[in-house]
Amino acid sequence: MAKREGDTVYRVTEVIGTSSTSWEDAVRNAVKTAAGTLRDLRIAEIEKLDVKIEDGKVVQFRERLRWLMVRDVDAEDYTEHHADGVLEYRFEPRNGIPFPAFAAASGDFPELRVEAEWEHDGVRGRAVLENGRVVASSSW
Repeated sequence: MAKREGDTVYRVTEVIGTSSTSWEDAVRNAVKTAAGTLRDLRIAEIEKLDVKIEDGKVVQFRERLRWLMVRDVDAEDYTEHHADGVLEYRFEPRNGIPFPAFAAASGDFPELRVEAEWEHDGVRGRAVLENGRVVASSSW
């Protein structure tokens, strides 16, 4: 989500970190994931805490972190699209598709599915990443 204030655009980004051991590790995991794709991380706000419980025992600590960042003029422009159960970002990368960051994020968040489509020098391609792996790809 981007917010305009005067002549500056601020971007708000949320990431959910998880850990089977502690809240602190959940935060560290969220920061590590965010640092792979977001620039100039400085301060995060803990938005929500919850735990996953199985057989009466806590098996996972989860924290939702929110970052407020000044818009980077060199970053790609994007649009955000919402549908039932889906949040989609569409953008045109200036420096290639960041597959390592997408693979890491999909590995850290099993519910995340990354679908990328591209066209370069007359060749079109598509890839789908789930759980940190490419599960489908094609080019034409």
